[in-house]
Amino acid sequence: MTVRLSAVTLNSTDPPRTAAFWAAALGAQVADGGNGFLHVRGAAALLIVQPAPHRDPARHAETDVHLDLDADDPAATVARLVALGAVVEAERSDSHGSWTVLRDPDGRALCVG
Repeated sequence: MTVRLSAVTLNSTDPPRTAAFWAAALGAQVADGGNGFLHVRGAAALLIVQPAPHRDPARHAETDVHLDLDADDPAATVARLVALGAVVEAERSDSHGSWTVLRDPDGRALCVG
């Protein structure tokens, strides 16, 4: 039996903003997925952004999925994400390396290392 990850779905109160942020962050394209869903295509995995008009970022940001990005130039990637609307939250390191924790425009955590 083969199992593979087909997509990661992100809830958003503003799907166009969320899809645009992640498409720009990953060098991907936004496509209409129908029924209010937007697909971010061209990334390593399909990102689906679904409408969640009642999502409370203050309540759900910590329990939402967060994405880890492996970048050839982490500092430049962080600067580009900040220009796209992300906010730097912390710089972290451990025995596995260093990374920057950010929040995307929906308040969802992401890490760049």
